[in-house]
Amino acid sequence: METPMHGWEWRGLRSCLTTFVILATAFFGSKARADIGVVIADPTTIGYSSYTQAGHSLVYLSGVCPISPIQARLCEPGEQGSIVTTYPHFREAQPYAWNIAPLSIYLQGLPDPETRLLYASPNVKDALQKEARHHFLQPVCGAGDCPDVQHSYWRDLVAATADRDVFVYAVRTTRAQDQVIVDWLNTDPNVNHYHGMTNNCAVFTRTLVNMIFPHSVHRDFLNDLGMMGPKAAARSFTHWAVKHTELGFYSLHFAQQPGEIPRSGLARSGTETAIHTKKYLIPAALIGDHEVAGSFFVAYFLTGRFGLYKEYLHHSRPSFATSEQATDTPQASPDMVQPVSLMNPPAPAMTLAKVPDATSEQALLTRYQAFAAAEEIPQGKKGKMPIEFAKAQVTVDSDGNPWIEIEANNLTRRVGITSANVLAPGSDPELAFEFMLGRVECMIHAKNHGREDPSALQDDWLLLQQAYDRLQPAQPAGGLSVIAARR
Repeated sequence: METPMHGWEWRGLRSCLTTFVILATAFFGSKARADIGVVIADPTTIGYSSYTQAGHSLVYLSGVCPISPIQARLCEPGEQGSIVTTYPHFREAQPYAWNIAPLSIYLQGLPDPETRLLYASPNVKDALQKEARHHFLQPVCGAGDCPDVQHSYWRDLVAATADRDVFVYAVRTTRAQDQVIVDWLNTDPNVNHYHGMTNNCAVFTRTLVNMIFPHSVHRDFLNDLGMMGPKAAARSFTHWAVKHTELGFYSLHFAQQPGEIPRSGLARSGTETAIHTKKYLIPAALIGDHEVAGSFFVAYFLTGRFGLYKEYLHHSRPSFATSEQATDTPQASPDMVQPVSLMNPPAPAMTLAKVPDATSEQALLTRYQAFAAAEEIPQGKKGKMPIEFAKAQVTVDSDGNPWIEIEANNLTRRVGITSANVLAPGSDPELAFEFMLGRVECMIHAKNHGREDPSALQDDWLLLQQAYDRLQPAQPAGGLSVIAARR
């Protein structure tokens, strides 16, 4: 029989519980910090970007998550946050000024933030856009809205790394600062008044970021000819952030996926575009207007130099963390990665080296060269994906992961193209190995701007290892070996 508590015992227990709640709130609340960042997406080769080469400016919010594309809330622990931006016309149910999208949807087109997209083609990007339209974007995409036409900018909210590189320059925020952003987004009329000169994507970025950190983002009057440009937003924010070391400034780079979509350009300011683009510089020289060309050159080299990739290397963080993890993760620099000598002994013939602790690109290159030599992979085939992938049919499963289907010898062969399904039971072992081989080739031999984070490259190598091991027990019945066809 239980003994009832006396009044003084209840009061003591209540006092202890109250004290515990206060201490727990103080402890966990102090750690519930998040980030805000200026994002710049490199210009694509279509539309206005092919002329301006300015790229696109967005805002990263690790502590703010979407309820819908036009409503925001504070993120729960473990969520990755969101991207919010504006475009001339989303072509949604209403002419909204801005949309907010989950970070994983924006970068990869995938609902699971732990899953990485490994390949991109026009068909892959189109499939992911349609999947997002039927799910996350459904509240703003009614019947007849969100069409599949050029300059229908809802499409740019999905799988950005399929056709461009994305850079993030971020600092820490508090829960209270995130709440200010949520309140502003949820009370803003959200009516589109976009204007390329006076109210563009970079102006939106400046407005939102300066709300939390006044004067941190500003225009480059000289190099952007009086306008607010995407690169000026990243440059001014970076210069401001490095002076405020208490905010933990860092940078991230998400490389464009290998595949059949042309490489994106490099985001540039106005004067930088003028001095690097023949279609602008040559006419000025032909008409004898050397003063204009010379002034652009002087203005850029004296006041406008800012390399996106160079700044990323100076302030990089090795992997993307959730808002709660990010506050406790020390910043990393490229110097922390210990290079491995090319004099290391090669891997045994016909086997992939086990490299669980080799994170440098040089180490992976050494092991890949040994493996390629053992497998007699021709040097001229570096960086090539299976040719059948280019126009293959793409389907998306119930988890939001895309699959490629190839018809070969009257058989349909499927292969997953994300880190979650490339080795799944339904993924063709031979195609999976050939696919991962092509991806690792692309990443290892990519130039600076196209390189992935070393930790992502390590993950790719381990997937290749697993695909190779999985291929050994049995070859798929029917169909010509893709590897043989490639030789």
